Amino acid sequence: MSKTKFATVGIVLVGLALVAPALSAQEVKASGWNLFVPEVVETFTLTDGTTVNRVSLKGFITADDPSNPLRQASMMCTGTSVVAKDAKPIRSAGTCDSVDGDGDVAFYWWRADASSGRWGFMGGTGKWTTVEGGGTYEPSTQYKDGRQANKWKGTWKSK
Repeated sequence: MSKTKFATVGIVLVGLALVAPALSAQEVKASGWNLFVPEVVETFTLTDGTTVNRVSLKGFITADDPSNPLRQASMMCTGTSVVAKDAKPIRSAGTCDSVDGDGDVAFYWWRADASSGRWGFMGGTGKWTTVEGGGTYEPSTQYKDGRQANKWKGTWKSK
């Protein structure tokens, strides 16, 4: 290989090395659905008549963009929901983890009031180790057999 070709290859490799970290730090905007099968693990009533449900939810994530690494990730969540005497939700919160197609795990927090919720990343493994960001979700469908679907959207980037 001539010195000119060698230098050109070297410059291209250095350029790629400088661009790759910038690409991984780009902001991602995404949306999709979480599909769950919830299970109430424990229920008790508070002195004011509200009900507390500790829940476990198992399901998966869909993403509107087929190239999104969260697309078809399995997901497991745990949390607690407080429900009024008239069965309307008051507040809920918990944590989740998902495993994507590459086997990387992402950790999340979530909280909701009666009509909408917020979520955020808490790190993870592999590509999710330094991720920061989050978004919102809306409970969309409650199926008669207990399954539920939430519409989500969010923004994130890796440090």
